[in-house]
Amino acid sequence: MAGSSSHQIKNICVFDGSNPGKENEFLESANHLGQVLAKRKIHLVYGGGSLGLMGSVSTTAFLGGSQVWVSFPKL
Repeated sequence: MAGSSSHQIKNICVFDGSNPGKENEFLESANHLGQVLAKRKIHLVYGGGSLGLMGSVSTTAFLGGSQVWVSFPKL
C-alpha cells in the first residue's frame, strides 16, 4: 500500500474464550494483547467475561489505562 494512513484505531472489539486454554502461551498472548492495547491507548469493547482469556485481556488493558466497555446484545 503506497503512502501512509493518518487513521489510528481507537476502539477494538475482542472475542475470545472464557477458559485460559491448555497451553500457557494462550494466556501469555491474551495478557500481551491487553498490554499493547493500553500502550497504544486503544479502548476495548468486549462481551463482559471476567474469566479465562477474555478476563486477562480486559483486566490487563484496564489496569494499563485503556477504557473497557462491555457490549450487551439488544434483546
